[in-house]
Amino acid sequence: MRKVGGSLAAFLFVFTFVFHVSAQSFSDVDHHWAKKEIEALTNEGVISGYEDGTFRPYTEVTRGQFLAYLVRALDLPAGTSTFPDVPPTSRLYEDIAAAKKAGLILGNANGQALANQPVTRSDVAVMLDRAMQLKGNYTNRTPLTYKDAVKIGKYAYDAVERMTNYGLIKGTGVDTFEPGKIATRGESAVFVYRMMTALDLISGSTEPVPNPTPADNQEVVIPIHSDQYIKVRMNTKGVPLTYDKRTTEAHVLSTDEHYYYHMGNTSKPLGSLQVTLRKLDNGDTFAFTKFLHNGDNTYSASVILPFQQSNDYSIAKYSAHGTVDQSHNNTFGVDKTSHPTGILSVKHGVKVTNEVMMSKNYISVQRQTNYANGQRSVIRELLDERESYQVLTNPSQNLVTAQLNMSVQGKAISESWALLSEQPLFASETNRNDWFKRTILEYGSINNWFTADGAYTKLPWSIEPSHQMGYGRNINRLQGGVYLTAYNSNQERYLRDLVVNAVADLDVFSGGAVTAGETPVFETEYTSTWLKKAYGTTAPYVDTRLNENAALFLKNTGEALNIPQIAKANLRYADFLINQRSLGNTISVTPSGYLIADYYKIGTGSKKTHASLNHALGEMRFLLETYKQTGNTTYLTTAREMKDGIENLHPKWIRPSGDLWYQVNSDLTFAGEDYPDLTLMDLLLSQNVFAETGIPRSEIFDQLIRTKTTYLVDNNISIIKPVVQLLRDQGFGDLINGTYRASSSNVDLNERPKDTLDLLAE
Repeated sequence: MRKVGGSLAAFLFVFTFVFHVSAQSFSDVDHHWAKKEIEALTNEGVISGYEDGTFRPYTEVTRGQFLAYLVRALDLPAGTSTFPDVPPTSRLYEDIAAAKKAGLILGNANGQALANQPVTRSDVAVMLDRAMQLKGNYTNRTPLTYKDAVKIGKYAYDAVERMTNYGLIKGTGVDTFEPGKIATRGESAVFVYRMMTALDLISGSTEPVPNPTPADNQEVVIPIHSDQYIKVRMNTKGVPLTYDKRTTEAHVLSTDEHYYYHMGNTSKPLGSLQVTLRKLDNGDTFAFTKFLHNGDNTYSASVILPFQQSNDYSIAKYSAHGTVDQSHNNTFGVDKTSHPTGILSVKHGVKVTNEVMMSKNYISVQRQTNYANGQRSVIRELLDERESYQVLTNPSQNLVTAQLNMSVQGKAISESWALLSEQPLFASETNRNDWFKRTILEYGSINNWFTADGAYTKLPWSIEPSHQMGYGRNINRLQGGVYLTAYNSNQERYLRDLVVNAVADLDVFSGGAVTAGETPVFETEYTSTWLKKAYGTTAPYVDTRLNENAALFLKNTGEALNIPQIAKANLRYADFLINQRSLGNTISVTPSGYLIADYYKIGTGSKKTHASLNHALGEMRFLLETYKQTGNTTYLTTAREMKDGIENLHPKWIRPSGDLWYQVNSDLTFAGEDYPDLTLMDLLLSQNVFAETGIPRSEIFDQLIRTKTTYLVDNNISIIKPVVQLLRDQGFGDLINGTYRASSSNVDLNERPKDTLDLLAE
């Protein structure tokens, strides 16, 4: 039976006086040509009979009723909006809302659903076509030979060709299609049954697949679940893999299973293999593979993913949507990584049985600087990003095998990852392609090198140890705000997987503090040479702005995914900010006004650091948001004290050039070049939060906003669209009208939840 959700509750009232009656008791279907399909769909909970024990297979069906069939057959999630002619009081409201969200119905030129109008066979073809595209790339067409094909409207012609190709539409006995004929309940049952059969949605059980015995000592086999396993094989002869141990580690909404193996002779191994299966709460699994090779030679290895009961496949590649611009960045230099390979869709006939996001192979060397105080700075030097894979089909065994090839280089680390799902990772092909394009355009903020320890991303050149190809676990890139914002917009499975993975990454990075519910304060593990030179600060240390973003991500994820365990992560970080004064990590401006130093480290020879204006504004606003959430006046008091500190340094924040200074030092001197947009956005957002918390608008903040904006306009420096919108909303449009030069950023202010606007700091 299909599971009964909120949408079905509405569907039970779709037909007047319709009730669930078992197919066996229908008095009018025994001799109907659609008896089998009617009984099957009744058992699936997709259709119902009438109170008098009949099914009435010849009754005509409306557009809304047929959509309700599809919503139940596909088990679609609820929608939040519908059409003006389908009010919330309508019995079809929930079904039409779900259908609209999924794209099964678009509405006419007037934006109406016309749900009560009869559904024609042409309409049925279009709706079936859209339903099929939700589940895969069903785009093949068959030229129509129906005698009345010329009568098929242009809007439906391609859909009829596709649905004919996949057997959902077969025409009448006299080789006609009858495009204008109204579909009956019996015909509708047949159409939906054919769709469910093609997509393998009719209830049935999948036989467990036993794990095979490794072919030899150069291969390991690791179970994922009852009908899926993963192989890792050394392709170079004479390099065995020997089991060492297995451990597990629980995170929020996921669990890591770590498998460890010796590489080479057990008594004197050349290195190790670690395979981590990160099993998510929705059944999807990240498979992380890591070779650590201490020898000198280069070996070949493969990660092998066999898919049973499958005989075909297709691949959607990132590269089909553009090329990453790896031009030089003034802060980061050149980033030599790009994006994953793409999504492998494994099929049985036309039905997608599994999907895999396939990564590339990342080869690196760990670099480390040790300090006299016993601490260290750790980075990775990237040697290469490689793409090598094969997909093999064996129709006689109903087997499709994906093979991700890895180069296991001497004195290096070789890593790859794959995300496996028994469901489409994207329900919408449009959303998938949009994400691929966005990943290419914004590859500097969307991760691609995932590991069981967290994502590795390009670091600035000013790091220690110094390497132009230095990569590390950056806290601001470990947190998945970019994925959460996108997921909240379209609810795609892949994006949710990335959100859950980011929560696990932060948990790993914090040593389990996130899962334990402890204060989520994350320490940067690599040294910034300019911090070291100015203050003697070496890794590990606390960067307040990066922690602010991580705490907001955890809070927003807890709210979006209903995880009470992390929904109050911001409160714990707010308490950390409040404690900074008692710890002496503040810069006093007046007896009551102060700023929190940007970086925090106790002892080990590190001096108090500066406070940058954007950090101070972000922390103040963070505390005000926490006050709004809790009503605890301690947060309000600290925020007011920080506001007082910022305001009492005016007009010293303004440089002779008209721009703002980046930072104030502990001796109240100023230094550094400000960001083009970030501090301006912080000032504007702070004014909004003042209004929301009953604090009068700051005249000094307005002066800083005018000064900064005027400087940007006078120097022809582009301003990103969210800041432009904020300027106009707050009455500063006169500063940019006629002279504003748009930034190339595609960020839309309205697409970002308010809390995550801070993530533009990336």
